[in-house]
Amino acid sequence: MQLTPHRSTYRHAHPDDAWTPVLVAVVTNESDLNRARAEHWYRIPVKRAPRQIAAEYLALYQTAAFGATGQRIHYYAPILSYHLLTRADLLPDQPDHPRAADQYFKLELGDLQTLDPPITNTRHPRLTFLYTTLDRLQQAADISDLWLREAARQKLYAIIRERGLAVECWYPVEMGDRPEADLALLGPQGRLTLYIDEPNWDDLDEPGADYRAEQHLDALDLLRDPVAALDRLLAALSAPGH
Repeated sequence: MQLTPHRSTYRHAHPDDAWTPVLVAVVTNESDLNRARAEHWYRIPVKRAPRQIAAEYLALYQTAAFGATGQRIHYYAPILSYHLLTRADLLPDQPDHPRAADQYFKLELGDLQTLDPPITNTRHPRLTFLYTTLDRLQQAADISDLWLREAARQKLYAIIRERGLAVECWYPVEMGDRPEADLALLGPQGRLTLYIDEPNWDDLDEPGADYRAEQHLDALDLLRDPVAALDRLLAALSAPGH
């Protein structure tokens, strides 16, 4: 999302559903948590921000710095609007801070809502940004339950089989950094190997030379509309020169 300094951009007012997108972000101290709770905002340094901020909700992962209440998600809130501001704008009582001139995204929030029980982190020692859905956030017991790739693979596989098409799971490939494709869609025009990517922002900004957009599917987009995703794949598979 492109923002102009000091001008807010408001989230789309879509009704919440199971696939409503949620950004999980890290909070490392009580001051930032209290700002989210009492002042209803959260900040993300532009230099360390996700490549896009396009979520309806923000969930706050409290790090181990919180002691007994750390390494878990207790709270989440609707995102009402976004602003692009400097740190000095956000924290005017700290004008001499070394990063006072740095730009930050300011996320205006609604009231914090509590997850009971909280979502704990038992498998991932380090967490940055994570993208998930509202349904998963409200149902998860562990951070690992928030990942979307496996659910997306199962959903696309089921849709392909319903169409009576040939498909294989975990198809071996000879090159690339993933030794198996999530799925291989097979047809008279050939084979299309498919990779399902978690909608987080830890990947490189520029894909490699062998990256083909029709082979890489965003897990959240796929979960929201698997039929449209399959139609695009079939069009790619039947295109001349495939």
